[in-house]
Amino acid sequence: MAIYTKTGDKGMTGLFDGTRVAKNSERVNTYGTLDELNAHLSVCEKLVRYPETKQILHNLQGLLFRLCAEVATMDQAKLTQHSTLISEADIKELESIIDRYTQLLPPLTSFIYQGNNLAAAELHVARTVCRRAERKLNGLRQGEPVRPTALAFVNRLSDCIYTLARMEDFIFYVDEVASKVMAKLDGAAESVPSAEGHTENEAAPVDEDQRLRRMAMCLLEGATAKSEAMGVPVVITVVDVHGNPVLTYRMADALLVSTDISAGKAYTAVALKCKTEALKEITQPGADLYQIESMVSRPLVTFGGGFPLTQRGKLIGGLGISGGTVAEDVAIGEYAMDYMEAKYGK
Repeated sequence: MAIYTKTGDKGMTGLFDGTRVAKNSERVNTYGTLDELNAHLSVCEKLVRYPETKQILHNLQGLLFRLCAEVATMDQAKLTQHSTLISEADIKELESIIDRYTQLLPPLTSFIYQGNNLAAAELHVARTVCRRAERKLNGLRQGEPVRPTALAFVNRLSDCIYTLARMEDFIFYVDEVASKVMAKLDGAAESVPSAEGHTENEAAPVDEDQRLRRMAMCLLEGATAKSEAMGVPVVITVVDVHGNPVLTYRMADALLVSTDISAGKAYTAVALKCKTEALKEITQPGADLYQIESMVSRPLVTFGGGFPLTQRGKLIGGLGISGGTVAEDVAIGEYAMDYMEAKYGK
């Protein structure tokens, strides 16, 4: 069957419900702009680095197909016959993405350039197309019925795309900082012989100790990059499943006391097999673990910043972050964990 029908040669086209309208009508211009936006999101999906963003962009394309079908239906009585309408739940999902990403990103203090790498720049292009689509939709509303939910969705979508662009810029920045940190560490480790007499650059079977060490270096990359972005110097500690130190790294200007606190957080996360922030409530007077600190020989930390490390459901170590406020330590640790899990899995 030929893709061309010749029915549009005279400047008319058929809507989703069969109605014939001019190709330059407000309705066709509106869903055409939404279609343009969808094509941009497809390009963005292929360019972005962050796996979650890639999945979000894929899902957004499906939602836009639904919205295009709705806008391409003139007969309001036939809306639900021809498409699954955008709902309040779809808007809430966009807001959830925006809120979740904003918590991971450093605060904004000024206007930002529109993309420091190709993926972020293309997302900003998509954002401006989304704003144009919103203007078109509002113009269509002046003469024809448009559901308020559809308008709210497009408004929230542009905010979501903006947030995705910021995250892509941040990932780019993280990778740059991490590569600089790793270059320094690799230079120092290059000539250090292993217990078997060969250097780190030589191939060797990966055992559990080596795997944990590599995960520790990955956690260090993520934590230092996030700390740099937040402007919060911290101490990063990784311990093995027995609570023994695997890595301790103190950033310049981090508090001296943070060295002991980060080690305590990492040990506590292993000893109690949970995040240390989860201990705050259950160690209060009258709670199940009240005064547990006095019952053990090694110091425990019962506030946020300690994270158990697992691989395929098995506890293999702990991560401790100290140097900022509790909320800052938790944010840095959570980012480092996400960064590590993206490479090694859960």
